[in-house]
Amino acid sequence: MRILKKIVVMTGLLGLLVVVASGCLGGGTRNVGWSGVTVSGDALYFNSLNGTLISLNAEGGTPRWQAPLEKALGAYASPLVVDDTLYIAAFGGQVFARNAAGGTEKWTYPTGGQLPEAIVGGLAYDDGRLFYGSTDGNVYALDAATGQEIWEFSTGDKIWATPVIDDGVLYIGSFDKSFYAISTDTGSELWSFEAGGVFTATALIYDGTVIVGSLDRNLYSLDKQTGTMRWQFAADRWFWATPVLIDDTIYAPNTDSRVYAINADNGTLSTTYEMSAPVSSSPVVVNGNIVVAAQDGIVSTIDPSSGQITQLADLDVTVRAPLTASVDVIYVHSQTNEAVYALNATTGTQLWFYRAQ
Repeated sequence: MRILKKIVVMTGLLGLLVVVASGCLGGGTRNVGWSGVTVSGDALYFNSLNGTLISLNAEGGTPRWQAPLEKALGAYASPLVVDDTLYIAAFGGQVFARNAAGGTEKWTYPTGGQLPEAIVGGLAYDDGRLFYGSTDGNVYALDAATGQEIWEFSTGDKIWATPVIDDGVLYIGSFDKSFYAISTDTGSELWSFEAGGVFTATALIYDGTVIVGSLDRNLYSLDKQTGTMRWQFAADRWFWATPVLIDDTIYAPNTDSRVYAINADNGTLSTTYEMSAPVSSSPVVVNGNIVVAAQDGIVSTIDPSSGQITQLADLDVTVRAPLTASVDVIYVHSQTNEAVYALNATTGTQLWFYRAQ
């Protein structure tokens, strides 16, 4: 059984690397990506592999509208909804602003000429501005109303991570093995922290600290004001997904097929949960339980009070996209069959299924 499990782990990790290599490094195959689902009100939005923005009714999964995004080449990140506008960061290197009611164009950045470098991470919004990182190594700030560039900040290598904003500071990691705190007003660096590997995950802000995983197999806790490391926790594989927090415990998935429960204050390990396969999909918290999707398509809940793991569903597809929850429904997007699943968060019952045409 130990040998079998090791084979499964290595296969899953290799699969993730193939996706990364083919999609982001010009491997010549289709862009697979890991775009999730965004829910706003009674509508649901996601990006298809061919670069089409799709909206469904959250109840029933019936189509509302579809809008092709010219030259998008797919999207790795989930759409961002702000008021009546959808923002999409596309693999083709452009940022699209579309009307949430029907997908009509508001603006596209940039336009004309040669396409910029690919965008792998997602968008963050704060005070009328959009922020994202590009594989050209820069962090960009745009006017959310017009798409005009406000500032750019250069790191030493490509960026795949999605930024997070807190109190006027943007936090993001780069392939230059550094994690940055940047002023959202000026684009100037406030501090940086150097690790042993690259950063691809979105950070989690908690009580004056920044929690972020690296592909050097460590989860780091950094002082939010200075970037000084408070603690680090080492695992066997990558911390690819963004962890979740319940009370003072961090639940951090890892591609070693485990979810680690770690004390947020001091970094000590509380419990380890064994999953069925590597976990690269970011989990969600529903009704006090952690919902986790492993790469083999098995969706489970972890009850933090009892430690019990309950299998909700076996979708029999590869899941790498972050999960989305709304009330007691979990939405799962799999690029394997370009489908969205709506599952009851308590029973795992499949409420509906939609496959992009």
